[in-house]
Amino acid sequence: MPTTLVRGKYLIARAGADAAASTVISDAALFQRDGVIEAVGTYDDLKSRYTPDAEIGGPNYIIMPGLVNAHHHGRGVSTLQMGTCDDCLESWIVTGWGRRSYDHYLMTLYTAMQMIESGTTTIMYNHAQTPASSLEPTIGQILGAFGDVGMRVAFSIYYRNQNRVVYGDDEQFLAGLPADLAQSLRQYLGTTEMSFEEYFSIFGAAHRKYGADPDGMVRVLLSPANVQWNSDDFLLQTKGYAARYQVGIHMHLVESLYQKEYGLRTWGKTPVEHLNDLGFLGPELSCAHAVWLTERDMELLAEAGTTVVHNVSSNLRLKNGIAPVNAMLERGVNVAMGTDSTAINDDDDMLQEMRLVNTLHREPGLEAPAINPYQVLSMATANAAAPTFFHDQIGALEPGKRADLVLVDLTAMEEPYMDPEVSPVETLLRRGKIRDVHTVMINGQVVLEGGQFTQVNKADVVRELKERFAQPLEPEVLANRQVAQRLLPYVRRFYENWSVGEGEPNYKYNSRT
Repeated sequence: MPTTLVRGKYLIARAGADAAASTVISDAALFQRDGVIEAVGTYDDLKSRYTPDAEIGGPNYIIMPGLVNAHHHGRGVSTLQMGTCDDCLESWIVTGWGRRSYDHYLMTLYTAMQMIESGTTTIMYNHAQTPASSLEPTIGQILGAFGDVGMRVAFSIYYRNQNRVVYGDDEQFLAGLPADLAQSLRQYLGTTEMSFEEYFSIFGAAHRKYGADPDGMVRVLLSPANVQWNSDDFLLQTKGYAARYQVGIHMHLVESLYQKEYGLRTWGKTPVEHLNDLGFLGPELSCAHAVWLTERDMELLAEAGTTVVHNVSSNLRLKNGIAPVNAMLERGVNVAMGTDSTAINDDDDMLQEMRLVNTLHREPGLEAPAINPYQVLSMATANAAAPTFFHDQIGALEPGKRADLVLVDLTAMEEPYMDPEVSPVETLLRRGKIRDVHTVMINGQVVLEGGQFTQVNKADVVRELKERFAQPLEPEVLANRQVAQRLLPYVRRFYENWSVGEGEPNYKYNSRT
């Protein structure tokens, strides 16, 4: 692998809680060899010390760490494009049963390319529970696609073994449905049923085949889908497997107000408190969403070193609310960022997601909490590295780290003028767009240059996706859509008397009186 000298007007080596806790170098450069960063410093110094095989960048670029999308489900063609319009999470999940099938290799290539275009170099990919017989080849297709495009991936398959239709016993809910609808639903649910043993066997095989190399581009994680979808026995077995294999655990948690209510009804305490009682919390655990947290929940997560992954657009689009990011950061929770494949514009643009996070979490009032750009960039880099289990290799541009970096062209951001006192981090967060991402390097390999991919052809992938989706909808998809539409009134009725979160909000944006 060639050596490379990367030049920039600024190099953001590490983003921290504020400017003082961050490292930004002016007139900067970075030298990498075989995918590992050997030195960072001023351009003149590194130019005098090294003779690289190639020099990239220039005096009008920001060099920043590759972004980490810490929660994603791999749908490059979005759920909206697949026919599932935004709705409340609990009904949206049901209508999603009518999405058509697709080629996992092509879909993964497409979503990876979309993310790389906005500077994302690592993804936490959480795959759906599908029939066990099809999972092994599917895993190969997904990880093969990430490998072909050159992207780093932390891969997991989520598992559910209870409460799969509503947040209540499956059989009790089915008993209240018309007999033919209940039978259709049983058949649908039966296609993805899997024993604990099957799940852990699939995980073990995938870990050995793809994730065992500590210097490799793949990590394989475990994933209970959510506390209401998994029995305590499964959670405890998962904790044991994570310790045995020294891997991470990734799950959804209190994404919606109904999930918090489920905990109060089932255990008389919040889901976070229940996980704490089980001894399940810990630094190996990352939890996507975590919107409906209490003060005690945040204290427990901080004490355990558990990561929360904030998915700002998804939370807004699926009517789940606004996660208390300011309060979590204040209490020392490690907060990361993800798009959940439901970004604001359906394009997995992490630059735009960072801007939304930076804008949304600014509470009214001179002394009110407001997130700053350094914190947001940290959420998408250093903070997000930990749950991927690449945390000792990525998230910052420092000697010994992997050469995962992005060159962002300042020309359009600074045009026609930018005050010299404005920090490059502020400029990037407020004005950076996909058009400005010039070069993306992952593990020392340039995978995007001048906005064009070096290892795959995006136009060919899009053309093939169009051809495949031009085929008529499969009969089973149409049948599943009919079942979902018939089921929706019963799902809504199930939640009629559940709390809608009338407690005191974490953020106050306006007043009715």
